[in-house]
Amino acid sequence: MQPLRQAQTILLLLWVLVSSVGVRGSQQPNTTRVTGAIQDYLNQTATAILALKSARFTLKREGAPVLLNEKKKITFTSAACAYSAPDRVSCNVKVSLKDGTIVKVKRVWVPEGAFQTNPVTQEFGKAPPESKFNPVLLFAATGIPEVLRTGFQNGQVVGREKIQNRDVIHLKGEVSGEKLNPLAGSTLTPERAYPVDLWVDEQSANPARIHVTESESNGWLVELFGANEPVHVPSPKRTPSPSSKP
Repeated sequence: MQPLRQAQTILLLLWVLVSSVGVRGSQQPNTTRVTGAIQDYLNQTATAILALKSARFTLKREGAPVLLNEKKKITFTSAACAYSAPDRVSCNVKVSLKDGTIVKVKRVWVPEGAFQTNPVTQEFGKAPPESKFNPVLLFAATGIPEVLRTGFQNGQVVGREKIQNRDVIHLKGEVSGEKLNPLAGSTLTPERAYPVDLWVDEQSANPARIHVTESESNGWLVELFGANEPVHVPSPKRTPSPSSKP
């Protein structure tokens, strides 16, 4: 671990210890210094995300389903995705049809646009225009990095934990729906603050897990792994439409 990051980690963990045992007499902890240390850690995580060459991540919806297609009553369940910097993502998505049937589709976001397989033929076509979610934005400068640098409020340290055999620091805070909506497909109330939990890898400063809590046990869970491992996200080959054939 780099000396600066190690010092910040020690400061954060000392704050957890002080908070857990209380402060004697009228002495109060130096919250300004602690808040600064948390923001420094968030800034490092933002920088680490922007430096990623690739990553794998899963996205899971908790609680009430989110509509992907209102007319056809198709809802999102979960997705397993791969990211290749700077602008390519491929996801295997599980969706629920109106009758409750679960089907799998593949959706790809590349510079040419967003594409999706037909669940029956598995052939690629243009993704539905009403789809607002674009996971490429998670890794863009205006995505998670921007949220961590400017939108993470009331930050606190929960403690040190292990995720996927990695030592992580668990932080929690609040982020407005306005900041989160570009990342969540505009499903949140802009003026409301949502609890957000963040687990950061101590060694790399990469995020390991992000959880957004909504009301009534609803929420979003993102888990990231496989940082900078080889990932190939090619542009899909689409079957020509009958009108385009000679």
